[in-house]
Amino acid sequence: MGPGPRGRAVRPGEPPGLVCRLPARSVERRRPGSRASSCGAARPRHAHRARAGAEMTRPATQRSAASNLLTGTAAKYALLVINIAIGVWMMPFTVGHLGKSDYGLWMLVVSMTYYFQLLDLGYGNGLVRQIAAADSAGDEQAVNQVASTFVVIYAAIGALALGLVGLLAVTLIPRFPNLTPSQVATAQWVLLVMGVRIAVGFPMTVFGAVTTARQRFALNTSIAIVVSLVSAGVTYLVLSGNHGLRVLVPATTAVSLLSYVAYARAARLAFPGLRLSRSLFSRRHLREVTSFSVYLFLIDIAVQLGFNLDNVVLGAYLGTSAVAVYAVASRLADYQRQLCNQFNGLLFPVVVGFGARADLPRLRATLLDGTRLAFGLVLGVTISLVAFAEPLVLFWMGADFRESLPALYALAVAGLVLVAQGPLGNILLGTGRHRLVAAAALSEALINVALSLVFVRWWGVTGVAVGTAIPVVAVNLLVLLPAACRVVQVPVGELLRTATAPGLLSAVPAVAAALAFRRYMPPSSLIEVVLEGALSGLVFVLFFARFGLPRGDRARYLGYLRRLVPVGGAGAAFL
Repeated sequence: MGPGPRGRAVRPGEPPGLVCRLPARSVERRRPGSRASSCGAARPRHAHRARAGAEMTRPATQRSAASNLLTGTAAKYALLVINIAIGVWMMPFTVGHLGKSDYGLWMLVVSMTYYFQLLDLGYGNGLVRQIAAADSAGDEQAVNQVASTFVVIYAAIGALALGLVGLLAVTLIPRFPNLTPSQVATAQWVLLVMGVRIAVGFPMTVFGAVTTARQRFALNTSIAIVVSLVSAGVTYLVLSGNHGLRVLVPATTAVSLLSYVAYARAARLAFPGLRLSRSLFSRRHLREVTSFSVYLFLIDIAVQLGFNLDNVVLGAYLGTSAVAVYAVASRLADYQRQLCNQFNGLLFPVVVGFGARADLPRLRATLLDGTRLAFGLVLGVTISLVAFAEPLVLFWMGADFRESLPALYALAVAGLVLVAQGPLGNILLGTGRHRLVAAAALSEALINVALSLVFVRWWGVTGVAVGTAIPVVAVNLLVLLPAACRVVQVPVGELLRTATAPGLLSAVPAVAAALAFRRYMPPSSLIEVVLEGALSGLVFVLFFARFGLPRGDRARYLGYLRRLVPVGGAGAAFL
């Protein structure tokens, strides 16, 4: 249960988010000189051509990769800002028009559909890895075989998902506690409509994977931006016309279905040679992807079990209004992590390269530097979120949602730990410790469920959030952190001291600024809340960059920044 999934299968418009635990590529421990490929060895008659092509195109590929990475990251942040803005604007509007009960019913049904992501079986990110490997070898036939194979696999999975949705609609929904007869009928309709989108979305995963494997991140994300804006507009029009869930959900689902046409077109633009055919189905490629994806599947199970049961537990014990209250805390905690996890998403490919070469010094530097930056980034965001949580919730959602504040504080602690330990998870996955990560994730999820079922009886909405935070903090700090330190041979104390000291030092002026704003300039509107929170965060960033980092590290980070983006004289002088 808890703040939200840490990873999921690739969907069109959603390149795999490398957030701590769910990689987009596998880890292959190779001996020097080996030519193992995730797609298998190239056929002899193509080997020379593939190697020659790779040598001829490597400089251009590197330049395009840097450009794609920069534009893709910028596009992802643009999408994030747009989605946050839409959420801030649309959530109170939606709740106000639907009412807490119907909105909570909608969130309850949505929570039930989260579990259908498990039917992906971990293939999504393995698919990207397989296509990228074949493409880098210049093997267009293999790319088409992989894509065609998984169109067939995902079509079968989609049909199964639709059947399971129908089964849930006629068996579980009528027996779910605290639902009135009219709510049962509405929930069944909403679930069936969403089931159609899920069923169609599975085979469309292949198009998103092809575009992502070609590193056309900005192309996928640009489509996602348009879809978000159109969906928000459709939602506004439907609710302004005094329609309810029975009209709203089909309307937004239609937007999603139409967007798949754009994602398919994007895949064709990214890979003009793409050809899909049942005759290209390959059992060999299916086996190769499965051998890696099984562990991602186990992590998926843990994510879905531990991070999406909140609404189900609350709905069963406290009713749909409690689900709506918790959704506010969960949404804000999700924004906290999204603002910070873009950094962690860049680390995994780097770690894989270092791990393949057994480059211990660079792995060690990645752990220390990555954790320092991740902790600093998320700590600054968390200070602003917690300091201004009360006026934010009151101006955004109203006094009826004040109950979400304690839950938000607990989820913010969980988010702080999750983001800060992102580099640790990447180190473990990138060095072949995926079994440990999967076992830790499953253990965390089971403890999470058990605690939430107990605490919801004692503390209600807050109890579910506390039941989430405790195992997140315990497993990450007591299991994954020591394991990652052992891998790179760094004492735990050294990591904690090196990674947390700059952030904790910078937190002092940031907290002082936030408290001063709250006491002497209390915000009187949502805009003022955002501005004062942003200014407090800016204080943290400035102190972190100028005083929280050692001089040598600051110069090194500035060098990285200059290679990506030209830095003007004033900015360079301050840093």
